[in-house]
Amino acid sequence: CSVYGFYPKQIQVSWMRDGEKMPDEMTSIEELPDGDWHYQFHSYLEFTPKSGERISCLVEHPS
Repeated sequence: CSVYGFYPKQIQVSWMRDGEKMPDEMTSIEELPDGDWHYQFHSYLEFTPKSGERISCLVEHPS
């Protein structure tokens, strides 16, 4: 899940499996400055998929 061009830096990214939040320890993150006071954020999910499940990421930001 990648998010680009946001400010301020505070952001919350959650991974969802069939509408339920997945544990944070299943993810790794990378935060980088994007220039001009903006940021980018990359979150990677490590899990074994099951047939038919729906995976999504939920981004929450104050802007």
